[in-house]
Amino acid sequence: MKCVKPMIKALFSQASKGLLLLSLAGCSQTLTNVTPQIAQRNPSNMYRFTTRCNVDPARVIPGSFQIDLIIDGERHPLQMETLTPAFYFYDHTMGMDRTNAKYYFELNYQQNNRGKLRNFVVKTPLSEFQIQERCCFCLDNERGPVGAEMKVLGRGFSEGDRVILGEYNAPTSYISENVLSFQIPPVIAGKTYPVYTLCNGDKNFVGNLLVDNSRFSVDPKSLEISKGEKTDLLIETSCALNADLYVNVTTDVPDSVIMPEVRIPAGESSTHVTIEGGEPGKGSLFISAQGFDELEVPIQVADELEEEEK
Repeated sequence: MKCVKPMIKALFSQASKGLLLLSLAGCSQTLTNVTPQIAQRNPSNMYRFTTRCNVDPARVIPGSFQIDLIIDGERHPLQMETLTPAFYFYDHTMGMDRTNAKYYFELNYQQNNRGKLRNFVVKTPLSEFQIQERCCFCLDNERGPVGAEMKVLGRGFSEGDRVILGEYNAPTSYISENVLSFQIPPVIAGKTYPVYTLCNGDKNFVGNLLVDNSRFSVDPKSLEISKGEKTDLLIETSCALNADLYVNVTTDVPDSVIMPEVRIPAGESSTHVTIEGGEPGKGSLFISAQGFDELEVPIQVADELEEEEK
């Protein structure tokens, strides 16, 4: 029998703890913070803080119901929304130099419980409100070829902001506070890439971009040369790229063609390549690069002696 009392005491203590937890859980549902964590900077510098309250003011002692916003150490009374009575708000003004603030809501009310006056105080957890200076709305187009100029539309852009296409840094130009321009780099075409802006270390998703193949053009369209003869071939893209473009040129008559490595310099849209005839033969040059359709150029190399005899 000596062991019964301690056991009963322990059970009573556990039950009390359970009731306390239920009571706290009920209180956490009484007042709910529904304020967005992040807001865009607005010209008025006013931001709405909103909470939802499940306590009916009609069921409390008149004059005792009060909900406050506590922010920056100051207490501000909330007012009820007209269309949604369970919601209460306060429009708080923040300075242009402010980018964040910590706050919480507090509910105070009294109820008459069998003739006894009871005071209730409910608080929401401490939260942080952040003001975002930049906002990326969308891309001006959803697809484009390698080398094309695209635009990101938004707000709050500045010099130094960059655009990232997938894992590639896209050449970016600052147009205005609302527009960033970027060029699609020579990536693998036929794929959709996520587009981000990089602003002061913050990476923000803008949208998805489908990249199409770009095309080469050449002049002349075909080549007819003799052994040992040299001629120029112009290889051109539709627009100048902001980085060097290394062009891959192969042939099915390797003994008939002598030519250097082909590169279109950054900022240029074309390059001249010197083609020298080797052994007589007939075939094609195949011109390609990442993000470009392959272009076939017919080539014929004649024997120099046969040409002279004729």
